[in-house]
Amino acid sequence: MGVCVALQPGASRAAETNLVSTEAALALREREECKKNLGVIHAAITAYRRDRLDLPMWLSDLVPKYIADPNVLVCPVSRRTGALEPPPLSDPRIPCSYVFEFNPLPLGALSPNDPNRTRREWKRRQMGLLGSDVPVVRCRLHSPTLNLSFDGKLFEAPSRWEDAFTNIIASSNLEPARLFANEPRRGTLKYPVRSVKATPKQLDLSKFYNVGLNENWLGKTNENYSAAPRGLQVINGTTFDLRGLVQLAGAGVNKRFPQRVGGVPVKLKCKRLHFLHSLAGWTKGDEGKPAGSYVIKFTGNSARLEIPLVCGKDVGLWRRLSAQPEPGAVRPVWESAASSAGKSAGVRSRLFVTTWTNIAPEAEIESIEIVSDPARGGLILAAISAE
Repeated sequence: MGVCVALQPGASRAAETNLVSTEAALALREREECKKNLGVIHAAITAYRRDRLDLPMWLSDLVPKYIADPNVLVCPVSRRTGALEPPPLSDPRIPCSYVFEFNPLPLGALSPNDPNRTRREWKRRQMGLLGSDVPVVRCRLHSPTLNLSFDGKLFEAPSRWEDAFTNIIASSNLEPARLFANEPRRGTLKYPVRSVKATPKQLDLSKFYNVGLNENWLGKTNENYSAAPRGLQVINGTTFDLRGLVQLAGAGVNKRFPQRVGGVPVKLKCKRLHFLHSLAGWTKGDEGKPAGSYVIKFTGNSARLEIPLVCGKDVGLWRRLSAQPEPGAVRPVWESAASSAGKSAGVRSRLFVTTWTNIAPEAEIESIEIVSDPARGGLILAAISAE
């Protein structure tokens, strides 16, 4: 005959209290460990900014030079539960628990006036109103969320961190729809229509153009690529589709441009890739230093191959003054006639070609990422052709 032992109501409540206390202690411990991670991340971002004069695009850019142990990017809650920050704000390269708010993702429907505005641009606009209290990194695995401000302070906030500052500014004023409401819509630049004779070997950069060939995009009158040929053009023995420019950020270049542009589709097997490009700026001492890179992603695997670019060896300054000595060994494959207009008299716009020989010609290339070195003058990509 079994014996039934009835628990006293007081004992049941004590057990529940102990369980709650244990869970609270665990949550507190994980929160404190997460704060330590955020402190390391802030120090790494500060070092990155000091070296490169800009923020990283993703937290994975900090590994391994600025963060030796990638586990720093994993919150203790993730290690216990397996939960990470989900797409689309998750880091595209390594497991990461944290939202890097200054990433380059387009805002889409959040910015109806211009869906191509990026989260990075949005956060910079918020800083114009709220200053360095704007979070640069957040961990949404805690409730309330943990936030690392731009100046390194840690604070707790609701899931919408903007609601924590309503005593200073209405949260609606920090939304992208309001911040970009009066901005001219980008992407309305008119580029020549792609020729029906173009083949997949002339990669279509239409969706990535952010500068028109006639545009004085660096702020000086009569300094542009208006003299460049349009459409399908044979340059240095290769047929290129030349209709616009992809300008990337760099030292001295307008910060509205991105430092990286990813996902340029290729979907081809090829022996060589030809890049028609130049640099927006050049300062004394740049010769022999990194200008940026093209990162090749192959179809069906995670293999990534970087094509480094060196100033004066692979690419040169987009313009040349008649009295300006030519830096490095690189020579233009196209150059305009000298301008005769005002202060721009004597300026010649030009383009350079870098050819990369594929080490795996039987493997299909899925896409190309364009990366500009933030310490140099900003990479300008005009066209890519496959062979």
